[in-house]
Amino acid sequence: MPTCDVRWRPSGGRGEFEYVPAEALNDRTIDVLFDPLNLTIPAEVMGLKVQGKPRLRKAEKNNRQKFHLPQLVMAVARLPEPAREDKAHAVVFPLENKSFVMDIMRFEIIGDDGLTATLEPLWVSIRNTDVQIDLRDRFVGIAKDIQHVAQIAEKHPGLADAIRAHSDEIFKGVNSTAIRTAADRIVKIQTLIFGATNVGSAAILEEYSAKPETEPEAEIVGKEGRLLTRIHVYKERDKNFAVMAKKYYKDKNGGRLACQACGLDPLKLYGADGERCIEAHHTIPIEELQPDSETRVHDMAMVCASCHRIIHKQKPCLLVTEVVSTAG
Repeated sequence: MPTCDVRWRPSGGRGEFEYVPAEALNDRTIDVLFDPLNLTIPAEVMGLKVQGKPRLRKAEKNNRQKFHLPQLVMAVARLPEPAREDKAHAVVFPLENKSFVMDIMRFEIIGDDGLTATLEPLWVSIRNTDVQIDLRDRFVGIAKDIQHVAQIAEKHPGLADAIRAHSDEIFKGVNSTAIRTAADRIVKIQTLIFGATNVGSAAILEEYSAKPETEPEAEIVGKEGRLLTRIHVYKERDKNFAVMAKKYYKDKNGGRLACQACGLDPLKLYGADGERCIEAHHTIPIEELQPDSETRVHDMAMVCASCHRIIHKQKPCLLVTEVVSTAG
């Protein structure tokens, strides 16, 4: 299906949103489909040509109880609210309300009858960073929370109440700032329990917090660092996924695996069994990790055991490119 991008752009000191391609949403009202939640919300936003340029406009531009399209999606996703002005330019994780600017939000155009376009959010990128958050995975995690709210209530009754309140608001199917209020309540309670993260799913946080402690956690102080490190390491240790990632990179590189940091060719150095020293490393920096997003092969790097140990020698982990520069 076709896609369209909603992009932030500066305008007289305050941000506004344009859509690309230019004809994708022209003269359309917009409905937003949150497919994993089986939910559609009218955005009360319309695509218009303003002085010949494609712009999104709220139906009630002065109604502060209604969100613009990106803010609505972020509130349903339990992500922090983006600012409309790029004042700071630097971005600090975990993200907080109004501390960053959304760069691009990509949508799939699910339907278009000439009057109303139905859009499904795919991902959002954060301005001044390389971070791209998968929104589909995010909504899958939120659906998991709703499905398992009774189990969450057994350990965290206040968090379960907050999840129910957010669910009640979004399933009203109305664009309302009450969704943001409910989302912020969940974030606040999750921070007290698990530490400050941008993780959307309480069920996934609980799943990883129950796993045994990993060796890299030993020197970490604070809930957030310990939990994110644990998630990072367990993703790397997923044997099934590591096998898939190795096959992907082996096929991509003409049937050979090499360390992406130091360039070691294990077959050349060690012979037929040499590939055992190549390990899968999760490349997303721990502080930027979105644990409720599904890990994909392009999120992994193939590194030798020695480089992998060096990558994990400090907190946060070194980037593979930093090890490359050291090795060079």
